[in-house]
Amino acid sequence: MIEIDGSFGEGGGEILRTSLTLSAITKKPFRIYNIRSNRKNPGLQMQHLTAVRLIKKLCNAETKGDFLGSKELIFVPREIQENLEITENVTTAGSTTLIAVAAIPIIINRNIKIRLIGGTDVPKSPTIDYLRMVYLGILNKIGITGKISLIKRGHYPKGGGIIELYDFKGQGERFVLDKIGKIEIIKGISHVSSLPSHIAERQAKSAKEILSSQFRDVKIDIDIDIRQGESEGSGITLAAYGESIIGSDSLGEKGKRAEKVGEEAAKLLIEDIQKGAGVDRHMSDMLMLYACLYGGKFTGAAYTSHASTNAEIIKKFLNVDIEIKGSSPFSFYAKV
Repeated sequence: MIEIDGSFGEGGGEILRTSLTLSAITKKPFRIYNIRSNRKNPGLQMQHLTAVRLIKKLCNAETKGDFLGSKELIFVPREIQENLEITENVTTAGSTTLIAVAAIPIIINRNIKIRLIGGTDVPKSPTIDYLRMVYLGILNKIGITGKISLIKRGHYPKGGGIIELYDFKGQGERFVLDKIGKIEIIKGISHVSSLPSHIAERQAKSAKEILSSQFRDVKIDIDIDIRQGESEGSGITLAAYGESIIGSDSLGEKGKRAEKVGEEAAKLLIEDIQKGAGVDRHMSDMLMLYACLYGGKFTGAAYTSHASTNAEIIKKFLNVDIEIKGSSPFSFYAKV
């Protein structure tokens, strides 16, 4: 059984989620202890517990310690199931997108549909639009297709958002994503839920003005998504498309001007593009897993603590040689 100290490195939920994903795929059991022990609310919170419950169902696993606040979990996977429709409700504004990222590698080429209820646009996690515009686009480039549907947005603190994952197919291919190259178009989605529509418009205008001054010959197309009857909140997601895809996002919050939200996302996108990398700082740690499963090389805009921690977890489950050079940007090469 693989032993994992949940407090090492970044010390957060990603250690658990990557372990769950790779345990299900490799059928290797693991024990994780000191789960999030350095966090303000240590142990399994609802977002993490929901991920455990979902992946337990996906691979018919035996578990011990899967309860709220638990600092230790034993996870013993069996065969990945087929022909499933699963609904999991975080019951809080915990991130459905982080749970989705953990589940997607497991459901490729299986008739499985997952509905997740919780936060879709919440701090410290990719927005649902980032998953649809950037994450899915990168997967397409490495031979994987799939659907991520947004049914309802969920913001902090209310949550209540709904997303669906289904129809993931592909064999995965060796890939090289080492530069963005010539940017063909920059797309975006500026959204607002149950708040004045001008917030979304101001976010988009601010982002577009900054991007236009930097990329004078690139078309910039930012859609406006206005919703009523959903949890209050706003945000903007941007994606630059060239040989690869680089994305960014920013969320609104009380007291934060809409113009600032647009500015943050635009400046973050520009910063990562100027690194000369193939993927942005957030996609880097998510892409590592696929590089180590299929064989891949990429450059990321920044070698974050999430990325370095994820690399160590992956090596515990997969027999793969990993070569990492640099920090900002950094190159990642997995020989399988």
